[in-house]
Amino acid sequence: MAVAGASSGALANKVGVAAAVNPDAFSGGKEIRIGKSIFYNERISTDANGVVQVLLVDGSTFTVGKNSNVVIDRFVYDPNKKTGEIVTSFSKGSMRFIGGKISKNPGGVTVNTPDGSLAIRGGMAQGAITSRGTIFSFLFGNEMVFKSKSGKVYTVYQPGYTLDLSSGVPTIRPTTAADIQTVLASLSNSNTNTDGVTTDNQPPPQNFVILPQDFQQLIIDATGTRIDDEILQQILALQNLPQVQIEDLEETSIEFTIGGYGSGIVNDDYYGDYAIGASSYSTDFDYNENSDVITLTLRDVEGSPQPYEIDRGTFKFSPVSKNNWSLSGLQLIDHGGNPLQVINKSGFAERQTQALCANCNFIEWGTFGANYSYYDQFEYQQDEEIQYGWWVGGAVTAFKDLPTTGTASYAGTARGTIVSDTYDVPQVEGRGDLGMTWNFAKRTGQLSISNFVPVNNGVYNMPALNVNGTMTMPGNVNRFSGSINGMAGQVSVAGGANGSFVTDLTRPAAGAIGNWGVRPQGLQNPNAYVATGIFGAAAKR
Repeated sequence: MAVAGASSGALANKVGVAAAVNPDAFSGGKEIRIGKSIFYNERISTDANGVVQVLLVDGSTFTVGKNSNVVIDRFVYDPNKKTGEIVTSFSKGSMRFIGGKISKNPGGVTVNTPDGSLAIRGGMAQGAITSRGTIFSFLFGNEMVFKSKSGKVYTVYQPGYTLDLSSGVPTIRPTTAADIQTVLASLSNSNTNTDGVTTDNQPPPQNFVILPQDFQQLIIDATGTRIDDEILQQILALQNLPQVQIEDLEETSIEFTIGGYGSGIVNDDYYGDYAIGASSYSTDFDYNENSDVITLTLRDVEGSPQPYEIDRGTFKFSPVSKNNWSLSGLQLIDHGGNPLQVINKSGFAERQTQALCANCNFIEWGTFGANYSYYDQFEYQQDEEIQYGWWVGGAVTAFKDLPTTGTASYAGTARGTIVSDTYDVPQVEGRGDLGMTWNFAKRTGQLSISNFVPVNNGVYNMPALNVNGTMTMPGNVNRFSGSINGMAGQVSVAGGANGSFVTDLTRPAAGAIGNWGVRPQGLQNPNAYVATGIFGAAAKR
């Protein structure tokens, strides 16, 4: 490796150190050793055998692969406020970036490329630029935003997706194993270079999920050695740089399972009434990463069900395309535990690509619907429909990893379905604000849904739903629940909510997901106002 172009020698500002290098790396004919200072505006240029990892003073790292060019154009850091700015130029080869303190701030990190600029917030990304193609893969974090030379913006919210510029038109697609291995080959100590990087003749894209235990191995592969905090602090002390706390792999200690919640209004075609079917636990939602199959269980959350009514229904959705599934299986069980004979079924599930709420890109959500017929215990055919159903999912934190002290406030969005005889409204989509405060020591909090109205309320002119209630987490399970009540215009309503805390792989309780449902209180028309749906919220920083 050769490093050239440092600005004005001793007068240049130190911004970091070489934390790990290939043993064959050189600068100006001299071998580069761990601890070499890296200066502002210094060009890092590697040959076919050079690999270097640069540790910046805020804890960020750049790993530069073989046959690559990277320049640190700008570095400003206030260690007291943990804010600043990093601007680099990446013109060829391969590179991985792991964010430190600066990357946690919007606009903190910018990587300029020949095709445009890349902004990385609170995460980890890697890419390759060669004569045959350019790719940038988002591995984890809040978001990766690319702004083309023409000014068009492309945002990757979901880890496991890649921005592909190889065709000349930016496209966002699932990251493949080939994408990951291409960059790893250049960042390892083998003799493979990145001139052969291409996305041509690769197998069809598959969702590439990086498990928490894989993050450490990615770093090990990138440098060929493990640099622990003690060694890094010694290096910084030798270079007269501020002591920093290394945070890049902090999230690997958080255990989680993929889970979620669903909810929908069930319409009985014979009686014409409406019931609420909803998940009660995060395990009622399952996503199989190998088959891409979604399984969702809905239960009767209204209480006092008749023995012959459906206790639960398990809906199985098989993939049709990246964001679409079709109903391929349905099992109905009555309250006696007896299976009901399903005569026919049809349905769909869909993933929504826009964020459910601000700062909660780590939460997945979507819609589903189903039409089905079955024989009840009296052998009468029953026809039911879920016209607008909703699901929400995420990385549900293990109970043992949830905070046990302190409080947090959450802000987000409630989505759902409304039907009302009082206001002459058929089943329509609704949206409102979700707020929650939580005391982790007492394991209780307050949840509210406010200003919940039809999405196209200009058509219906319907008053807003406003409800709130106390949530508790009584068992050693990451699940809170409680009653909610309030008003929808002139209609007094009551119901309940269920939810769990989810992690963004950095904070154990970064967000909350769940479902909710309300209907009229007392002796009112049971269809005066019925609403149910899901919610997602992010912790306020």
